[in-house]
Amino acid sequence: MSQNLSSIARAIGRTFASALAICMLGIFPALGQDDSGQDQKPDSPPPWAQSPLSISLTSYLWFTSLSGDIGVGGLPPADIDVDFKDIFEKIDWFPPPIMIAGEVRYDRAAFLTDFIYLGMEGEGASPGPLPLTAEAELKTLIMTFAGAYRVVQSESVDLDLLAGARLWMLDTTLSLTGPLATRQRGGSEAWVDPLVGIAGHVKLGGGFALKAEGDVGGFGVGSDLDWQVLGALQYQVDDSLTLEAGYRYLAVDYDDDGFLFDVALQGPIIGGSIRF
Repeated sequence: MSQNLSSIARAIGRTFASALAICMLGIFPALGQDDSGQDQKPDSPPPWAQSPLSISLTSYLWFTSLSGDIGVGGLPPADIDVDFKDIFEKIDWFPPPIMIAGEVRYDRAAFLTDFIYLGMEGEGASPGPLPLTAEAELKTLIMTFAGAYRVVQSESVDLDLLAGARLWMLDTTLSLTGPLATRQRGGSEAWVDPLVGIAGHVKLGGGFALKAEGDVGGFGVGSDLDWQVLGALQYQVDDSLTLEAGYRYLAVDYDDDGFLFDVALQGPIIGGSIRF
């Protein structure tokens, strides 16, 4: 299953990039046409500069730690931790992490998506009458889709309301080692959490801006609870390129038929966005 999950991650990543490319190839020629049938003045701005349609693609790195309870195949749950200082040793670099986000916006309405593939290893302990050390191998695919509507739009402040879903696909191997033996179980789970959220953007001047996002979901449909918050400082290099750095916290509580995944992922995030 781990190989399948890695293949799925690479396939979705390629599909995501290809879909955006196809959208751009189809959109740009249409934006270049003059529907009025009249010649433009030499000093008039190009049609795309006036269009309410925009597409942005973001590539980022999330240096995330992990902490929480993980249980697989009826084994006692283990408290697993991946400290931030150890992430470069604990992250699986082949296949490498993939983190991409995209937005297609038309006037006040938008479609947003965010894709994460991350493999890592963690250590911990399982509580009980006998001391048990724990090791976990995790391959995680998280994909978020949402529609958004801008309820506040001004020169300095934007505010969007969001509604959508988050897909989780996990492949987990858990090993518990005691005084006499080692027990190992593996398992895979996939579920979808509905979610609602809010996103804001405040321009500070000089090309700088603050971005904040938050959402909550699950509601017992997939997980019991699924929520995240993100804050970032952005710098707009030019009309098409924006750089950002911030912090992200994502937590989920899922428990089904002996598979437990009650963890929090958090850490700094850096990235860049290209707007078309």
